[in-house]
This record gives sequence, structure tokens and C-alpha cells, in this order.
Amino acid sequence: MTRHLFVISIGSVQDFIAAARRTRDLWFGSHLISEISKAAAKAIAQERGKLIFPALERGHQDLEPSLDVDAFNVANIILAELPDGTNPSDINKKARIAAKKAWMHYANEARALAGTAIVPEIWDEQIADVDEQEFDVIPIYAAWVPLGFNYQKDRARLMRLLSGRKSIRDFRTACGRGKVPKSSLDGSRESVLTADKNLRKTLALRLRLGNGEQLCAVALTKRLGGGKVPFPSVVRVAADPWIRGVISFAATGNAGAMDDLKEIAIQCQGENGFSTGVGKHEKYKKDFGFDGQVLYSSRLSQFLKPNPASDSYEDNLSKDDLNKLNKIKEKVDQLQKKDKGCLGLGEPDPYLAILIADGDRMGKTISEIKTAEDHREFSRNLSAFAKDARDIVESNNGVLVYSGGDDVIAFLPVDKCLSAARDLHDRFGELKLLRDDQGLLKGGLTLSIGIAIAHAFEPLEDLIDYAREAEKAAKKPGKDGQGDRNGLAIHLHKRGGGDPICLRKQWTDDSSSLDKRLDKWAKMHNGNELPDKAAYEMRELAEVYRNWKGTPKTDLENIIKADAKRMLKRKRPSGREDHRILTKEIDSMLEGLDSYEKVRHLADELILARKLSDAMKMADRSAKKPEAEP
Repeated sequence: MTRHLFVISIGSVQDFIAAARRTRDLWFGSHLISEISKAAAKAIAQERGKLIFPALERGHQDLEPSLDVDAFNVANIILAELPDGTNPSDINKKARIAAKKAWMHYANEARALAGTAIVPEIWDEQIADVDEQEFDVIPIYAAWVPLGFNYQKDRARLMRLLSGRKSIRDFRTACGRGKVPKSSLDGSRESVLTADKNLRKTLALRLRLGNGEQLCAVALTKRLGGGKVPFPSVVRVAADPWIRGVISFAATGNAGAMDDLKEIAIQCQGENGFSTGVGKHEKYKKDFGFDGQVLYSSRLSQFLKPNPASDSYEDNLSKDDLNKLNKIKEKVDQLQKKDKGCLGLGEPDPYLAILIADGDRMGKTISEIKTAEDHREFSRNLSAFAKDARDIVESNNGVLVYSGGDDVIAFLPVDKCLSAARDLHDRFGELKLLRDDQGLLKGGLTLSIGIAIAHAFEPLEDLIDYAREAEKAAKKPGKDGQGDRNGLAIHLHKRGGGDPICLRKQWTDDSSSLDKRLDKWAKMHNGNELPDKAAYEMRELAEVYRNWKGTPKTDLENIIKADAKRMLKRKRPSGREDHRILTKEIDSMLEGLDSYEKVRHLADELILARKLSDAMKMADRSAKKPEAEP
């Protein structure tokens, strides 16, 4: 017998997690993969396997099952060193069985909660028996190699074998049914929900069903697995600047604002379709621990005008809930409207930021690790970053969906997304991840971050796709010739349609970095130092120079600067007719503008900065009381 290096891969993480309609689906999908992976890792450790990734010892508490939203995340690829006397094939079988048991635990739990809403025959077809060798719901692949004296080469060979094993897929006989609707989350399996509309209406609230929504066994497990563990919605994240603004406004002596907000929270309490909680998010619980949909007039109107033909939870509220909604509307109007006696705080902006971060060249970095012990140290440092990522996101009033080493998925208020991105990037760069030739720990890794700013009422699947597009853009070379990786990309998707505004730059520590420029322009808007229409005037100016030829770049830069200065000084900020924009700030803004592309990029920066500025103003109402109409 000999030692072996063993790896097991569980599921296709991105596809599995992304198939979601609610944030709870999204979070629990990532949590479920982590718990299944954790169960496999624990089984390996119990069989004397020495875990490398994650670098946890047998009996460690992080290997125990957990339903906490802040539980330790285990990545879906587990690497371990198996000692002499162990059979890798046996370890593979035991790890698979442990993974299947973890899945079945949550699936059976969801099945019990769904009760009579389930068609038993379809459910049984989709849920694999834990004793079966095949596992169709979440694919599991494994590989192993004898471990010699060159860990680096042995690990490289192992990962090639795993890649080859994944390419040889297992295919099982399809068990589809005719005339049965597919799941609304991914469309790959038939719905397990009953077609009885009356029963669906009765169970709509428990299942949090949308109108006509269908769920397969996997989707239902995401929706109900783990019991009643609430998770903040994208709407609550989007409304956060407004809620903070109400609190800051109340702090200026307008106590009635907080009284109204507290009354809304009181009415939201209970089992109803508009009071989804925020789980263990302490900041949200303290400020406003509920969904936030009732703060938007369009959603509130939808609740108050139910559709009898619908099987949506929103249209099947009790009379008591409808009475509460009318009381909520009275208080919301008091806060938002500009009528006499109202506070005139307006409606929350419905946009939020979706952030996805990914470490750069991690495969190459890992391939340079020379010993198993160094790899464990690498893993421990990545785990430390994963825990720090949660603190960073939540300190910026965001909600962490997943943090597994170098991967981060989070929702953030628009006004906090840049500071969170900067903190994540800088913290990752501080990690000591590898050893140099002298055995000293060194860092040097970078983190690319994509941020999509989009409307909270867009389908969740689209929001995640927007963020993934931004994350991919962050890793690509910029149009200005900047290198690949170590990038920040921000995409603004307007709900009204049209092409998104897409900005991308590599991270830097000076004032030219994209995040610092955007923050600067946003604060200039807040200080009324930039005209409201400056961005769109800049776009029009860019078009003048789209096909400009024959002028040396130095002369062209001077011409563009002169035109831009005239435009900015002519377009004085509204309400500040005597204001003069600081020449120093204007010169800094216009530095290096010598082409259509650069002018257009600046215009896009100003448009995005205006969106940031709107959220910043909404979050801080302490400076000036909104003027109510007479």
C-alpha cells in the first residue's frame, strides 16, 4: 500500500446556485453545496484522510452541519492526503454516501414542509436513493494518484485526471413526464407541485410562490430546506439608503419619521406575504428588519389589489393582512409624499449593486505550491479571507450570499458598493499565500471585481447574469490598453432599456483609480459642484469628436478641454446660480481627454456617479429637511 492524493468534486456550483428566483433560493443553493461538500470532507477526515483543502482537522467544528447564514463555506472541490493502508476507492464511496445523506436530509425536510402540495410519484423519481451508486441530482466526480516525493507534479497529474473524469459524464435514463410543466428556476426537471389551484393557493405563502411558478425537487429544497431561515431580499438591500436616510432625518429633530417607520415595522410583523424577515443581519434587524416591498408604491398597490385568479402568495393574503397593509400605506404616504403635513422623503430608489469577486490566476498560483503543508497554509489563509469578506460586506450594509476562499457573491446598497469593493480588493492583497525560495511568506495575488447596478424588480437570474458579465469584464484587458486581471468593472443597467453603461479599469492606489474617481464625482454632485446634466452634455460633446482626424493629440486635448470647460461653466448646478466650479477640480476631471473614446468614458463615469450620488443623498438626510408642498 502507499499514500494517495485524493480529490473529489461536487456539482456544478455556478449553475446550481444561479438557478433561483428569490434571494433565499440563491443563498440556500450555495449553502446546500457547501454543506454537501462539508459532509464529504468530514467523511474523508474520519477515515484518517488529512485534508488539504479545506485545511481542517478531524473533529473541527467547521466540519459540522450548520444552518447559520454565516456558517463556514466549504468549496465544492476537496483535496486530501490519504495515508498508507487506506483504499481510495473505499474513501470515494464513503464520501459520496455522506454527501448524498446531507442532500437527502435537506430534501426530506423540504418534502415534509411542503406536505400535500407535492405529487409523490414525481418527487420520488427526482430524488436519488442514498444507497444508489449514481447520484443524478448533484454530480460527484473523484480521482486519486499515488503520492510520491514531488507534491507539485502529483497534484498537477491528479487535477488532469479529475478534468478527464468530468468530461466523461454519467448519463442515466430520462424519467420525464408528458404534459407536466417544467421548473421555473432552471427548466431541467418537471414540477413536483400539484396542479390543484385551490391547494396551491392555500400553500402559496408557505412556498412563497409567484403566480404560476413551478418547482422541481431541487428548487423546492432550495425554497424550503433548512426550515424557516429568512434571508434579506434584493428589495431590502435597494431600500437600505432610504431607510438610513429616514433615521438620519429623524436624528435632526424630526422624531415623527422614526415613529412612522417603527409603525410600519410593527404592522409588518406576522406570517404574511409582505413581512419576509432579514435573518441574522444585525444592521437590517436594527434599522428595519423586514422585506421592504411595502416601501414602494407599485408593490404596495399590487398587494392591495389582489387577483382572485392568481396562485401567487402576494394575491392570497388574509383580511387581517390587508387591514395591516392599509395602515402601512397611511404611514408610507406620511413619510414619502409632499402633501401638507407629510415629510416629503420620497420613494426609495429601486436600484442595488450585485458584486462578484474572483481571485486572479488562482490555478497558476496553486500549481506553484511545492508541498502539501504549504498548500494547507494557503488554504487556511484563503479561509481567513472568506471570513473577513463577510465582515467587509456587512459593515457596508450589504448581504453576503457566498464566500468560499477567493470567490465572493454579495448584494450591496448602491452608495456602499465601491467602498466594499475596495476593502475586499485590498484585504485580499494583504494575504500571505505563498512561500518564496527562502521560505518566507509572500502575497502578490490580486482580486478582480465585477459590480452590476440594476433594478431590484428585475428577475434575480438576470441580476446575477449582469454581475457575472461585469466580473468577466474585470478580468479582460481594458479598451485603454490596460492589462488583464486585477480589474474593477462596473455596469449600470437601466430598467427602461438601452445598452448598459460599462466601465472597467485596473485597480490602482492613487486618485486615478476608477472607484476613487467615481466617488469624487459623486461627492461633487452632492456638494452641488457639478451640473445635473453635465454627464449627458459631455456625451453630446463626445459625438462632436467621434470621427475627428488630422489634429495632433496635444492640440486636440486643448480643444476638447476648452469646449468642456465652457460647457461645465455654462451648465451651473440648479439652485446655485452664483456657484463657480473649482478650476482645480475641472482640470483634474479633463486631464488627458484627447479622443472621442476618452470623452465618452468620462461622460459614462459622470452618469454612473450621478446614480451613486442619488443613493448617497438618500442615505443622509441630516443636512437639509425636504421641502413639503403647501
